[in-house]
Amino acid sequence: MIYIKNLKIYIVMRSLKLGKNKNMMTRITGTCGILLPATVFMCIGFAIANSPWFSWTHNALSDLGAEGVSAFFFNSGMILGGVLAFVFSLGLMKILSNRTGAYILSLSSLALIGIGVFPETIMTPHFIASAAFFVLLTVSLLIIGLTIKQDKFERNMGGLAILFGIFAISSIILLLPFDGIAIPESLVCFPAFIWCMVYGLKMALYTEPPSSALQD
Repeated sequence: MIYIKNLKIYIVMRSLKLGKNKNMMTRITGTCGILLPATVFMCIGFAIANSPWFSWTHNALSDLGAEGVSAFFFNSGMILGGVLAFVFSLGLMKILSNRTGAYILSLSSLALIGIGVFPETIMTPHFIASAAFFVLLTVSLLIIGLTIKQDKFERNMGGLAILFGIFAISSIILLLPFDGIAIPESLVCFPAFIWCMVYGLKMALYTEPPSSALQD
């Protein structure tokens, strides 16, 4: 009896320790989601500030990464943003009951890093990374939105993810009136980054439910 009691105490203590570690990791990954849009928007803003030639209707965002000071800010922002998005996706994998969307989001984050590593001057790798990022990001939003149903907050976030995914697909229409693609690109990724920030806030405040191991 004493052995069994000590074993139960050990299991509970071990469970509490693992719970604390999970809390910490979830909060760290959530913080990465919170920082994602601020990092990307700031770097793109600095790049645009150093590119008086840039036009939202005549250029692509990737044009900012071709050369000069703007290239440093833009490419650095894509790499940092990709790293933050990747870490955030790892946290989603631990929380979501269906991890498929989170896995695809992690792949899109690697593609985002690729956009910064291979700037527009390296045409083929850059095109592949850019196309993969936008397609995978849109697909991840739709899958997450269709599979996330645990509570009211997640159902609302799921509906928002679906809305943003549909919005991303419909933004293709905006390719028609403009020479550049900066506006459609922004309409695909910016809402998705805001979604990551809002969900990241929940993750940063995450607390593991108390263990019931001591209950008979």
